[in-house]
Amino acid sequence: MTTQTSNPAQIDAALDVPPDPREPMTAVQQERLRELSERAGEETVTDLTVQEAAQRIELLEAVVY
Repeated sequence: MTTQTSNPAQIDAALDVPPDPREPMTAVQQERLRELSERAGEETVTDLTVQEAAQRIELLEAVVY
């Protein structure tokens, strides 16, 4: 049995970086928010960041389901 050790030079640091907090929400998030907002009878918010959209989706899923 061999053990593999990680070589720090081979680790991609970009994979462990959180998204830019100012990055606008993705098209997938926008569509999901639209669907959930309609089900909840709320207005769809379209100017959210990725993080804000993720939080809003989580909140609406808790309300709708």
